[in-house]
Amino acid sequence: MPHFMIRLTYKLKLLLTGAIMISLSSCVEKSSEERQSTGHPEAKMEGKTEAGYISTNTWIDDLKNFRAAVSKGDLEKMKTYFNFPLVDDTTQIWSAVYDGVEEDRRPKEYKEIFTEDDFKDHYKSLFNAPFIESVRMVDLNKLYKTNESITDDIKGKTEGYHMVANFDKPTAMLQLSVVFSGELDEEGNAISETEHAIIYFFKIKDDKYLKFDKILFAG
Repeated sequence: MPHFMIRLTYKLKLLLTGAIMISLSSCVEKSSEERQSTGHPEAKMEGKTEAGYISTNTWIDDLKNFRAAVSKGDLEKMKTYFNFPLVDDTTQIWSAVYDGVEEDRRPKEYKEIFTEDDFKDHYKSLFNAPFIESVRMVDLNKLYKTNESITDDIKGKTEGYHMVANFDKPTAMLQLSVVFSGELDEEGNAISETEHAIIYFFKIKDDKYLKFDKILFAG
């Protein structure tokens, strides 16, 4: 039985499958990048290698660079993976920023757009420790060869988590899912009913470049 099938509960598998189907169906329509593009020139230039990053020949190279940028907290580099402003209704980005924040500390209403300045203020919440630690562990060679890679579990303060990385070639969509095993009971065992996932979608342009598309939640 595949590792992915063993690791996830039946409920979360269904929810993740539903999230994938929602994403695939949305590809028939305009992508969020097309809806939100401001006409700014692409930040990535073919043939140009930035200091500390590798040359981008395939999308897996750009994923390596994205992972490096997130790990280093390189704000300027991370911004190149977004087309600002983002529309919250189609990306759920504000929900991701405030995920895990107590209800009374969240805004009563989220702003309709998410700007470059908002990203500067909130990128550490968007790409938090579970995302950074789990994306570091993704086997990129396996992902490129088989279109899927699942990391080992990482023990967090209150719950364990791991990442499921998938690439759907027909739609050119990369999916990075941070799957949380659920809160721990008094004996340290995960409570499966609280298992959930935050799913980051990136559209692949020209078979080379990642561009943020949206975030979905499961669980």
